[in-house]
Amino acid sequence: MRTALVAAAVLLVPALAHAGTIRVQNGDSTEHTIELKCSGSSKTVELKSSTTSSYTFHSTSSSCDIVGGSVQFPTEKLENGQKWKIDKGVAKAY
Repeated sequence: MRTALVAAAVLLVPALAHAGTIRVQNGDSTEHTIELKCSGSSKTVELKSSTTSSYTFHSTSSSCDIVGGSVQFPTEKLENGQKWKIDKGVAKAY
């Protein structure tokens, strides 16, 4: 009985929590922000100037809604695995 409960818990945990990672190359000489809403929680991502970095978000899905910030995106959501290049405050997928 105990083994069955542990097995059920192990199978349910991945369905409840996800993490997504995006890769961002900020080619601008200024720092930018992205404001996200992930499963009801707010998160602000700070993009350092002239750097390339990976950023992780936690959500019950593999995406987060973009709700604001100083970067224009051609989409309304950030999805796990995306790669973005920022130039003059505008993000483009690469």
